[in-house]
Amino acid sequence: MTKTVCIIGAGIGGLMAGALLAKEGYAVTVLEKATKVGGSAGSYVRNKHTFPTGATIAFGLEEHGLLDTLFKELDMNIPFTLLDHPMDVVLEDRRISLYKDRTAWKEELGQVFHERKRDVLAFWNRVEQISEGVFDVTATGVSLPIQHMYDLGKLPGHAVFHAGSMLRLARYATHTVEDLLRAYKLDTYEPLRQFLDAQLLDAAQTDCTKAALLPSSLALTIYGRGSFYVDKGMSQLSEALAERIIELDGEVVKASAVNELFYKDKKWHVTSRKRSGTYDLVINNSGISFGPRTSHSESNQFSWGAFRIDTLLIGTFWQQELGGRQLPFALQIVPDKAQSVLYSDGHGPVYVTFQPAYDKRNERIEDEVMMTCSIHADTEQWGLLSKDEYKQLKEAITKAMFTEIQKVLPIEDYLIYSEAGTPETYKTYIGKTSVGGFPLTVRNAILKPKSVRSALPQFYIAGEQSFPGPGTLSSALSGSHIARAVLKEWPIT
Repeated sequence: MTKTVCIIGAGIGGLMAGALLAKEGYAVTVLEKATKVGGSAGSYVRNKHTFPTGATIAFGLEEHGLLDTLFKELDMNIPFTLLDHPMDVVLEDRRISLYKDRTAWKEELGQVFHERKRDVLAFWNRVEQISEGVFDVTATGVSLPIQHMYDLGKLPGHAVFHAGSMLRLARYATHTVEDLLRAYKLDTYEPLRQFLDAQLLDAAQTDCTKAALLPSSLALTIYGRGSFYVDKGMSQLSEALAERIIELDGEVVKASAVNELFYKDKKWHVTSRKRSGTYDLVINNSGISFGPRTSHSESNQFSWGAFRIDTLLIGTFWQQELGGRQLPFALQIVPDKAQSVLYSDGHGPVYVTFQPAYDKRNERIEDEVMMTCSIHADTEQWGLLSKDEYKQLKEAITKAMFTEIQKVLPIEDYLIYSEAGTPETYKTYIGKTSVGGFPLTVRNAILKPKSVRSALPQFYIAGEQSFPGPGTLSSALSGSHIARAVLKEWPIT
């Protein structure tokens, strides 16, 4: 008899788990609160336009990449474009362009950080060496924390043939990025620190002082492996996975928030707006707690929220200000210290992405450019503000972010529309204020990573809260780890 699986939340982690399990014959039902799938890699309609909910650039789609491998396992072909120059990081006194080409990137490092060129290049070579080792280990399918032999994936065989690399990784297991900076006497070189912090706060949800070196090395070098624009946006990855589940006789039910969940007689009883039923297994991909031990969010561990602005620009902006360069193109802008509102509530760079504009039917609008901008935000204070305080703070942060962007590009000359959202906006639409998962500290990534398993019977936790942590690629990997665990622990008989 087949096993029934209920997946709560149609983010990419749950969808990946669902597609892999449906391919193996499990009866999969996905329940999604929103009217569209995707979660943080999805989309929503505002002002008759389709805006991305979060992620705009994909990683891991290169040949033999981590995401490419999973999609091939599902017999799926995802159309995408390789981005050669996806981002610039703007500091107070310099600007760093990220390139896919390794030679161009090393030249950029040497030119931008010319005061310490030799040390910076030596530091980066070591980061790349560590990254190669981490990538190879991740590709074995190892799932932390290791609780069963099959969680090791192909790691034992890899360790036999790559003992030297494994020993090097073991040496750095509890190191932070700060530790490596100190080894190259670069810990007081402020321009490099600012650049690394901007990258890490986006990818690892923390800065040099706390970011675990092993996963951070992969995050810092990932643009060199390849960044990709998926046709019509990242939501197409989620849409494709949902379609694959349906093709494999599963179902994806949207606008169906779960309102009750309990375990009785060795079955999970799930009630939602459009579906009620009993299931052998449950995978919670929502990031929301439905009772004790149903979500890692119950740990009260710190997690960032986001302040976000959706913007539309006149289409001539693309040629006149961006030179017609390949879209999407992103900026990470380190704010002026005088922008106290961005440092008191927010943290990290102002992250800006320019991308093609699409209408509510997801058709391209040729004479417009879409701009999304965000900054990390502390979630706690927003729910405590009065209506007037909330409005004033929202307007102040919006103004400060636009001021920082305007210093780099004259967006106000092309502005058609803009609307901001706070962590409370996220709570209204997705049920939680925190986004991006837990910071990749040594504790969270190495010593006590959050498992895809829960303490409850036949219950798993997917997505950015579970290791390997923040980001679309990591969430997809968490889904693949769950699928393997289910296949081993609850095989179809």
